[in-house]
Amino acid sequence: MDNDKNELENIDSNIDYDNLKEETDTINTEEHFEENGLVAKLKDKKGILGVVGAFLLVLLKFKAILFLVLGKLKFLIILLKIGKFASTFISMILMIVIYAKMYGVAFGVGFVLLLLIHEMGHYLTAKLIKLDVSLPVFIPFVGAFISMKEEPKDAATEAKVAIGGPVLGSIGALICLLFYFISGEDFLAALAYVGFMLNLFNLIPVHPLDGGRVVSAISPKLWLIGIPIGIIALFKAFNPIIVLLLILGIAKVIEQYRNSDKSYYEVKTSIRCMFALSYFGLMLLLGLGITYIHGIHSSVIIQ
Repeated sequence: MDNDKNELENIDSNIDYDNLKEETDTINTEEHFEENGLVAKLKDKKGILGVVGAFLLVLLKFKAILFLVLGKLKFLIILLKIGKFASTFISMILMIVIYAKMYGVAFGVGFVLLLLIHEMGHYLTAKLIKLDVSLPVFIPFVGAFISMKEEPKDAATEAKVAIGGPVLGSIGALICLLFYFISGEDFLAALAYVGFMLNLFNLIPVHPLDGGRVVSAISPKLWLIGIPIGIIALFKAFNPIIVLLLILGIAKVIEQYRNSDKSYYEVKTSIRCMFALSYFGLMLLLGLGITYIHGIHSSVIIQ
């Protein structure tokens, strides 16, 4: 027993408890830091992922808001585009309703379409020569018009836009006459007659009628012929619109007479001849068309 006890004491004395404790503390400390380091890294990663997630969430919300805003803007753009046609469409429908009640649906629709074709002649011609104009606006019992957003640079340009209406309008009236021959419907003959009359009236050389604008490229002196024609028309059928046209026409003659600068009306001879042939030739064709329809079917003509 004594020997065993001595051996245990020798073993115990050989063990360095202080060093063992230090090594154990070192191991525990290293494991602690390693563990804490790993946790810190994980926490850092979680923090980064959290920030990225939050950023993506904000981005998604912003994207949703952006799409919403763009959608609203797109809607507004569509409204603006529709707004350009609104005055034309609404005034046209109103005019159709009024004339349909007065003369029947077929004639009412056809008459307004003839006005539209006439005005589109002005509009398309203006666009071809890069002149900024508005879409047609319809006024019941008056007609329709397009407004120029910029003034023509010379009389020739003004005449081109002016004659575009009667040319296309006359084609529209001829189409009505053609369909009358095919179908035999009386209202088509009436539409053709009214279409010819409408375009011929517009060719009277009184400013601001189409004819007054066309002859400005031929010779402004032709306005002096238009004034008496307007007065005769006024005596035959009194109309406030004719009175207004005469007032404006006389004012234009006075303005042109007083204005010493005639450069606006300087047009090449070849262009003057072209406008003269177009103008007087179109008047002749319209007159023949009116006479022809009046002769074959005067009963369908609306007085």
